[in-house]
Amino acid sequence: MTDTVLSISQADIQALEQLYTFRERTEVLEFLAKHSFLVPVLLEAPEKIYNYFPDPQLFLEVIVDPESIDWVQLLLSIFVKLDPYDAVKRLNQLDWDWGIHNSYEVRNKFFTTLEYPDEF
Repeated sequence: MTDTVLSISQADIQALEQLYTFRERTEVLEFLAKHSFLVPVLLEAPEKIYNYFPDPQLFLEVIVDPESIDWVQLLLSIFVKLDPYDAVKRLNQLDWDWGIHNSYEVRNKFFTTLEYPDEF
């Protein structure tokens, strides 16, 4: 593990790994080390998400815009088995009730999206 990853407490890493599946674990942890203000938000997010989505799987990954090297964000994917129309409606309500109240700094580096099973 790199020194930047060690700047996140081991307790926080363990808590996050119980809540989320990391896609490219090292990238996610290095991103969180640089943007540690996201850790409390991520620890709080599942409780908020569960109010809108029954039994979701939650994934974290770092997204880089290939056209803008400065545009890097943390993506929280909510994997759901709901009708897409209903799922989008619930995500919009979650964003309105919780996401919009996060600081600009958080909203600038973190966003949520939906994923669906292949049969949709």
